[in-house]
Amino acid sequence: MKSKPSYIMPVIAAALGFFMALLDTTIVNVSLPKITAYYETTIDQISWVIDSYNIAFGVVLLTAVRFADQFGRKKIFQIGLILFVFASVLCGISQSIELLILFRAIQGLAAAMIVPVCIPLVLVHTPPEKVGIVTALFGIMAGISTALGPTIGGVISENFSWQWIFYINLPIGILAVSLIHSFVNESYDPTASKKIDWMGMITISISLFALIYGLLQVKEVGWSSPLVLSCLIGSVIGLLLFVKIESKNKDPMLPVQLFKNYQFTCGNIALLCLGIGMMCVYFLMAFYLTIVNGISQIQAGLILSSSSIATMLITPLAAKANKWGTLWFGVIGYVLFSIGTYLLGFTSPDQSVWAIVGVLMIVGLGSGLIFSPLSIALILQVPEEKAGIASGLFQVSRVIGAAVGVAILVVMLQHMMQNQMKMAKGEMIEKVEISKLSNNTKERLELQLENNKDKNELSNKSSLQDVLNKLTDEEEKLLKSSPDSAHAEIKKRFAIERKEIINLYPALEKIIKDHISLAFKAVFKFGAIVMLIGAVFAYLNGINARRMKKYIRERNFEIAIKR
Repeated sequence: MKSKPSYIMPVIAAALGFFMALLDTTIVNVSLPKITAYYETTIDQISWVIDSYNIAFGVVLLTAVRFADQFGRKKIFQIGLILFVFASVLCGISQSIELLILFRAIQGLAAAMIVPVCIPLVLVHTPPEKVGIVTALFGIMAGISTALGPTIGGVISENFSWQWIFYINLPIGILAVSLIHSFVNESYDPTASKKIDWMGMITISISLFALIYGLLQVKEVGWSSPLVLSCLIGSVIGLLLFVKIESKNKDPMLPVQLFKNYQFTCGNIALLCLGIGMMCVYFLMAFYLTIVNGISQIQAGLILSSSSIATMLITPLAAKANKWGTLWFGVIGYVLFSIGTYLLGFTSPDQSVWAIVGVLMIVGLGSGLIFSPLSIALILQVPEEKAGIASGLFQVSRVIGAAVGVAILVVMLQHMMQNQMKMAKGEMIEKVEISKLSNNTKERLELQLENNKDKNELSNKSSLQDVLNKLTDEEEKLLKSSPDSAHAEIKKRFAIERKEIINLYPALEKIIKDHISLAFKAVFKFGAIVMLIGAVFAYLNGINARRMKKYIRERNFEIAIKR
């Protein structure tokens, strides 16, 4: 056997692939308007540029991990990297929206071969005392990549063509492949049979596809839609068949007995809660900052990325989990995340950016205390040769949590928004009625409020200009039909009208933003409650200091290195 290389280069190599794959989950978001215009397509169709990636990623995760354990993690990881780079280039040169969606799905499939394999791939090179640091690093990378995605995507699409959000993967992927080839030993699960569990693979893939696809459709058609209900029922049936097949299979792709360990099960439930909580912050807060605070997507991305700074600062402490145990790290992390999410509900439309950054840093501190300890606990609570499947389940639980989170949070926000907009409409009409505007202008504004009762179009300055333009047209018509002696009085009256409208609009805009803020506040509170539930499961999953020392002492990840 070759001498074991330092763990530093394998970690760098795997981290590059990990960062690249997760970055692409959010990097396209800001560029969607440009892509829509480029292909002259619809908003409904363009959403599949994101959804196709996420569906393929979630569906293939467990199968990819199983193949990596069976046939070599290094081999699968390299195939994933090469396929990802190839698909990225194809995304950039796609001549139709259908081809772009197809190649994004291939990207997601390749990402599923990269992300869950990273930790088990490098653990065979990592000294036991460094396990905490290594897992913490990948926790940081997960937070940074998803948070920085919109910012990096915005900078690229603003200064270059949108295709470069895909071409940027080319140098990263080539460097990662070269480093993996040179510095990483092949590893696998020595207890895994080379026999492929086709029925297990098919049933879990169907179950995951139906679940993720159904949840993604909730925001479009609602929970009661026949499509969504059919998908959820199909997912449950597929899962039950999978469990039945795996329990009787001598060489299952997923050993269901792993879930007999209540700590391992609790850890995966905690991850579901984390996925919901992260969507509550990073998904909803991006909308809040752009809609209510009126800032650009790039600025919103920079503000959101402040949480990653806090994550990086707290990570050296979280890395001590392999010495001090994971028990209280996870609990404190979830509680901090919950507090931060709850405080986001108190941000107002005129809130200082630095106050929002401060709250997001609380969330970041919580994230930093969750990722590493939770991943350490899950990996140590299964036999060392099952580190790969444990890492895969870590990602599956997080992805499903995120999908569930988006589905629930969007429906909640839509419901709260409708209620708040009805109240806002009443307040705005009352504001218009007591204004000094003429009856004709009042009727025009009230009609506009009626037409826009479920929207926030008054917050758009073009709406104000539209009203002023109509007032100007009305003035010109009146001037043409009136004698010259009346022109001065007409102009004076319309000038008063314009001034009153210009003064009134900020008040109307504030009413809308205040009520939108209230709608978000209710949803942020829900996210805070979910994270408190996660804290309970993190406690049940936790490993105290004494047991941690025993686990670390007994671990020997090198048994998985191919000799």
